[in-house]
Amino acid sequence: MKHKSIILFFFILSSVLVSGCWDRAELQDLDIVSMIGIDEGDDEEDIENRYRVSVQIINEGQIGNQGKGMSNPASPVTTLSATGSTIAEALRKISPQSPQELFFPHVQLMVIGEGVARKTGIQDIFDLIERDGQFRELFPVLIVKNYSAKTLLQISTPLEPLPAAKIVGGLESTKKIWGEFSSIRADQVIKQLNEGAAILTGIQINGNPKAGNKLTNVQLITPKTNIEISGLAIFKDGKLEKWLDGNAARGATWINNELKSTIINLNCPEKKKGIAVELVRAKSKIKVKIINNKPIIHLSVRGEGGISEVHCPIDLSNYKTIEVLEQQMEKEIKEEVKMALEAAKEAKTDIFRFGEYVNRKDPKLWKSLKGKWNDEIFPETEVILEVNGFIRRTGLRTKSYIK
Repeated sequence: MKHKSIILFFFILSSVLVSGCWDRAELQDLDIVSMIGIDEGDDEEDIENRYRVSVQIINEGQIGNQGKGMSNPASPVTTLSATGSTIAEALRKISPQSPQELFFPHVQLMVIGEGVARKTGIQDIFDLIERDGQFRELFPVLIVKNYSAKTLLQISTPLEPLPAAKIVGGLESTKKIWGEFSSIRADQVIKQLNEGAAILTGIQINGNPKAGNKLTNVQLITPKTNIEISGLAIFKDGKLEKWLDGNAARGATWINNELKSTIINLNCPEKKKGIAVELVRAKSKIKVKIINNKPIIHLSVRGEGGISEVHCPIDLSNYKTIEVLEQQMEKEIKEEVKMALEAAKEAKTDIFRFGEYVNRKDPKLWKSLKGKWNDEIFPETEVILEVNGFIRRTGLRTKSYIK
């Protein structure tokens, strides 16, 4: 009898422990969301439609049949949208349009329309993402230039059938190869917004959006409409203040120590931008000194690279030639960094987190500066810039064949 009681006890215990799949859902009963778009509602004054939320759902059956010669292929993704006073409400309103339950743990990307970023701001958008266990905060967040997020979610993409995968892949490769942009995850955006200043990468639509909302767009050798990573968006108090493009955007990645690799063009004696230097290593350091209760930022930037291309007769075996090119390289880097600094000061938003370094150096002083840092102190703070550039390699040829 005693043994039977023990067996019964273990049987009951095991039935409790193995009941962890009570809320399981079969894959065929779910619609997997790959991308989310957030826009302002149809009417700014209507609180019932404050946000328009769009989701891009993967058509699993179509993905599996890619390249099998179907006579009438369907789109690999479908975009649905709805409005609501909150993002959670808008997402629930999308449900009647979808045959299955929306599944969010595999979201690869969030895009936010420029309209809502400028007018309403993005401060409140991420509360649901941080609060709801369905969402992972590791997906990147991008700002759509000049268009709504919904419009971007309707663009078909060549080379990669899933637009979210295409954009994320392009973002990562651009970050490694060109260095002008950075991949900012949702959890990092939340942290930046809590500090009052944020910087997010932008994305733009090239061409006619209506033509991009057709499968014929990807059937062309040169698509009429495509999507391109472009620019850095500067935010202050949750609202989009201005865009950084080109060298100014790359200057920001220099300062934030996010640059991996890029190309810097230098001048030949008789030809502008005739020499390409491939940067292979970059590093920046920030230090703070306090003088008379005023913070002074010491920013040091270091770059190393090799000669990638030459369009003029120049002798790279001569060390004096290399020294001249290194000086040019330092000047180019310094100009880019200064452009980024000036843009941030003009916007009165510390996207470089200099305030964090002041806080570490003198927490007591920071308490007195924190409330007026972005608007008053940061724009007037002195930044001492030191740049060191080194050319380590000249490639397989030291003397160009060009005469």
